[in-house]
Amino acid sequence: MRTLTSSDVELPALDPTWWSWSSAHGGLLAAIMMRHARRQADTMTQRSLHASFLSPVTTAPLRLSTEIQQRNMSSVVTRSTLFHDGVPSVTATSLFADSHPGEDVLYRSPRPLVVPAVDDCPELVLSEELIPVAQHLSIRMATDVRPLSGGDEPRLTAWIRLKNLDLGPAEAAVVLLDSMPPAIYGVLDKPVPVPSAEISVRFTDQIAAGGLDDWALIQVRTEQAGSSWTLESGSLWTPDGTLMGVSLQTRRIVANTEDLRQPALFGG
Repeated sequence: MRTLTSSDVELPALDPTWWSWSSAHGGLLAAIMMRHARRQADTMTQRSLHASFLSPVTTAPLRLSTEIQQRNMSSVVTRSTLFHDGVPSVTATSLFADSHPGEDVLYRSPRPLVVPAVDDCPELVLSEELIPVAQHLSIRMATDVRPLSGGDEPRLTAWIRLKNLDLGPAEAAVVLLDSMPPAIYGVLDKPVPVPSAEISVRFTDQIAAGGLDDWALIQVRTEQAGSSWTLESGSLWTPDGTLMGVSLQTRRIVANTEDLRQPALFGG
C-alpha cells in the first residue's frame, strides 16, 4: 500500500517509574504512539489500535516514525514504529474515523455484572520495587477473586484509575487495559512474569465523549492458556456502565525465572 505522508520525532527516554518489571510499560508506549499518530488524523476519533512489542524499551534514546497508510473522507490508517537505540522495538497500527457523538445508538452492550462501589472495594497493593508503574495506578478489587490466590477462575475485576497523567480518553483506555495483573493470576499462587507480546484495543463511540478522568471498571479474563502463552481479553467501562473499549492480548508465560524471588509481588 502506498504511503501518503510520514513523520519522525525524537522522544525523551521514558521515566523509569513507568516501567513494569524490567522495561517500559507497553500500554503507555502504545498510547504515546497513538497520540502522535492522531496528529495525522485531524478531528477524527480513535477506533482501534494494534501494537506488537518486539523488544524491551529501557533508557536508550527513542525515535518514533509514523506513516499514513490510507486516507479517505471518513477514516485514516497509520502505522508507527518506535525505535529504541536505533532498533525497532514497538510497531503499532491505528485506525481513526469520523464520529458523531449523540447520534442514536442501535445497541449498547450492558455491563456484565453489578459490583460494589469504589469505596466499598479493598485496595490492591502492588510491589513498586518489581512493578514501578504501580505508583501511577489505583486499583480496588471489585469481586472476591484476588491475584495469586490460587482460585478457580482466571478472571479479575476491579475499579482502576490513573494518577496525574495527562492523556486523552483513548490513550488512557489503552494504558488501563494493559495495567491489571494478568488474568491468569486468578488461578496462580506464585508471581510468574507474563509480559505482553501484542495488544489490540477496539474503542466504542463513548471514546469521543470522554469519561476517563476518574475511576473506571475493568475486567480481564484468560480465554486460553498453555505452558508458554496465554490469550487474554479485557473490557473497560465508565462508572455509569458505558463500555469504553475491549482488548485482546497475547502474553508470554515466563517460567523458571529469578523474578520469582522475594520481595513479594503483592503487599498489603
